[in-house]
Amino acid sequence: MRDPARIEAVLSAIKEAWVRHPDLRLGQLVVIATKPKEPCPEVFYIEDEQLVQGIAAFQAKKESGK
Repeated sequence: MRDPARIEAVLSAIKEAWVRHPDLRLGQLVVIATKPKEPCPEVFYIEDEQLVQGIAAFQAKKESGK
C-alpha cells in the first residue's frame, strides 16, 4: 500500500500551482507537469466539472463493490 501521507503533499503542490494559474483546467496542469511522450487529449481537454463527475462515479462504483 502506498503511503497515505503523500496525498497532502501532492494536493498542496497542485493547489499552489493551480492558484498561480487559475485559467488552466486540472487536466491541463497535470499534462503540462508530466510532459507525456504521447499526447493525452482526453486528460488535457477534460472540463473540471466532467472530472468531478468521473471521480464521483468512480467512488460510487468502489463503494457499491462493483
